[in-house]
Amino acid sequence: MQNSITPSPLYIEKVYDRLLEAITSGDLKPGERVRQSVLADRLGVSRQPISHALQLLRHQGLVRDAGKQGVEVSPVNPDYIVHLYRARVSLEASASAMAAQRMKEGLASADDISGLNEAVQLGISAMKLNAPLSVLVKADFRFHMAIYRLSGNPAIEQMMAGQWPHLMRSMMAVLNDPGVPVRAWQEHQAIAEHILNGNVDDAFHSATRHIERAGRDLNRRLNEGIGSVT
Repeated sequence: MQNSITPSPLYIEKVYDRLLEAITSGDLKPGERVRQSVLADRLGVSRQPISHALQLLRHQGLVRDAGKQGVEVSPVNPDYIVHLYRARVSLEASASAMAAQRMKEGLASADDISGLNEAVQLGISAMKLNAPLSVLVKADFRFHMAIYRLSGNPAIEQMMAGQWPHLMRSMMAVLNDPGVPVRAWQEHQAIAEHILNGNVDDAFHSATRHIERAGRDLNRRLNEGIGSVT
């Protein structure tokens, strides 16, 4: 984590964002102790915003109590991730179909269309450059968030935004297979093309296949015990 947060009334949000970034990127690993005094010194804030930020992270299941030692980063829960991917199949497919329908009817904003195009371009570039895992995972997050936004359904965007920290942590265990990012971005590109061309059914089915495939890959890797997920 970088040092020093510029003084601001939004201390809690800034501290929360910094800790969330450290957890999802693997800078703070599962089981690692999180000491308020150390964080306060490192970030240049008092313990109060640290405490509030940790409460938010605890509510999300990203940190847990560790007795007298304070809190620690929670392990990735493989069962929860499997269930989350099953839920994603319906949500992602619906969001993709909604986005394609909005394109077909000319209802999508220029900003949202640009957001999806940029997400695809950045992701493919990161994949081709063999970018670090944390960069690939962020690119994946950006791509799917662009679809949620283009769908015009804020409920899907809000629901999934709260789940992506868990997804990002689990994906760190899968994307270290060189073939996975290539396959993922080929599928992402196909989904985006169907959406931008207004092909509603194709967008729905491509997203369904993508999430089902990604879920199977992740489940296999978790069962094999590959990656730092515990």
